[in-house]
Amino acid sequence: MGRRRTKKQSNLLFIIYISLIALYLVGQFVNWLTSLSPFIWFSIAFGVALLVGISRHISTNRKKKEAALRKLEFERRGSLNQLRQMSPIAFEYYVCEMFKQLNYDAHVTKATGDCGKDILIYKKDFHGIVECKRYVKSKVTRPHIQKFHSAIIDCKADKGYFITTGEFTCTAVSYVLDKPIELIDGQRLVKLIEEVTKEDCQLDHIDMILKIT
Repeated sequence: MGRRRTKKQSNLLFIIYISLIALYLVGQFVNWLTSLSPFIWFSIAFGVALLVGISRHISTNRKKKEAALRKLEFERRGSLNQLRQMSPIAFEYYVCEMFKQLNYDAHVTKATGDCGKDILIYKKDFHGIVECKRYVKSKVTRPHIQKFHSAIIDCKADKGYFITTGEFTCTAVSYVLDKPIELIDGQRLVKLIEEVTKEDCQLDHIDMILKIT
């Protein structure tokens, strides 16, 4: 028992000793700060502000370069033939990138159990969902659109975009006439990509094409 108490007392004394040293060092640091001249304070503040500004500038330039590279890659892969050669998942991410280029907050949903919605898109008060079908010869049929319409209702989305590299059947087209669904086939998708990648791309004009405004 005596040894245990002695050990506890030693630990307590050590903690007190370290605390006193820490308090002394803090006091010395405070005294040093209060002894600094206004010029030194100004120099320190200026240096910190300069470092923050440089850091933000580097970060902004890096983001701009990354955005430019993404746009170049997006444009390079924008032909209908290349789109049809993508995997279904790659096509979803490509379409998601298209909406990001248009300043939408866009996210690809989980690969399984997406319940008829591959991408969620947001801009201001607008909320939309996107379904992607990377088809070569197959056509999107009315049952596909009916399932998608149910997903729009379940998500309480403002609008839905069904995007395919193929085509839509006549019954699928007629089904959406009175519904908040925009059908974008392969040919229309390529034209939309061309608009997005223009140097003088007008986002308001693209929104009109997508029938958001």
